[in-house]
Amino acid sequence: MLLVLVVGGAVALVLVEKPALDDARDAVDTRWRALHDPLVARYEQLDAAQAALIAAGGGDRTVSKDLARALTAWKKAIANGDAGSQADAANDLEAQGKRLAANVLVSPRLREVQALTSAIADFNAAAPSQPLIAAYNRAVRAYEDDRNDALRKPVARVFGFDARPLLVIGSTPPA
Repeated sequence: MLLVLVVGGAVALVLVEKPALDDARDAVDTRWRALHDPLVARYEQLDAAQAALIAAGGGDRTVSKDLARALTAWKKAIANGDAGSQADAANDLEAQGKRLAANVLVSPRLREVQALTSAIADFNAAAPSQPLIAAYNRAVRAYEDDRNDALRKPVARVFGFDARPLLVIGSTPPA
């Protein structure tokens, strides 16, 4: 009898909590889709900056190699269509973009390379709108709250509701 109650309770928990988790994850994915095209355009600018860095003789720098790795990860994430891995890759590219800009800023030789400084300026100018980023981050926070709720956490683990990262663009903290 106890086993029947436990199994019945587990089934009821799944039937009640899984739809809420699905809805929260779908909200994150919907907000991510709104960011997809602006981010693709932004990272094309970063790819151009990477090419300009290589053309300027900076291809052997660690920043160049790390940026190339991050761009490859982004392209793979886009190809596989997983919003969670895309958000992770986007955050890595944001960090690498800041790092590249800092390297150029402190290098008198690289600061003189017009193609490189223009590409970095274009990357910085191609940021998605703050309302889009804020809406995505709000959806992530709600999803993470749901995913980590005491009753939903076991359901989330069993059904593979993976964590989703906040998106941090530029120097502004996530909204």
